[in-house]
Amino acid sequence: MPAKRRSFAAVVKAAERSLRAAAIDHVYVGALAVAAFGVPRTTADVNVIADYHEGDASSTAEAFRRHGFTVGPDELRDSSIEGSHCTVHDTRSEFRVDLAPAKRPAAKDAIRHSVRVRWRGTVLPIADPEHTIVMKLVYGSEQDVEDAIGIYVRQLKRLDIRRMREFAPRQTVAEALRELERKAAN
Repeated sequence: MPAKRRSFAAVVKAAERSLRAAAIDHVYVGALAVAAFGVPRTTADVNVIADYHEGDASSTAEAFRRHGFTVGPDELRDSSIEGSHCTVHDTRSEFRVDLAPAKRPAAKDAIRHSVRVRWRGTVLPIADPEHTIVMKLVYGSEQDVEDAIGIYVRQLKRLDIRRMREFAPRQTVAEALRELERKAAN
């Protein structure tokens, strides 16, 4: 009999257990952040920024392996050196974890300003709405801008507008943020 396939929520929880076991500071971004603060949407990947380094590669790969994922220490080591994401495949579903090393200031900002959110019975560190809005504007696809507006409208009373406006120019999206604020006001 084939093994039961994991749901997206089960994959997220297994990824969280893996990262905690490896003692790696991390934050969830992308669709999980949008779901936490805006409008939930479907996705096939779990986006995580993690503060791991070359020396963490073996223990991190082992922690993921123990929780049903496949990733090699060499892949994690190369990802850390190159500053590029590493795909961690789930062996029990079609979902994957896209793990990005926290090499850039914006990634470190996401971890520093993460908020603890209860999601489907577990507490996850998720990039705060201010960071998520600005980074969605950086990526700038139609879906990203729609996500940013959804978060902005739903979180407006709780947003730290000043912090968001200070962060946006450092990401070269100050004008895009002003445009989003104009659209949301109408």
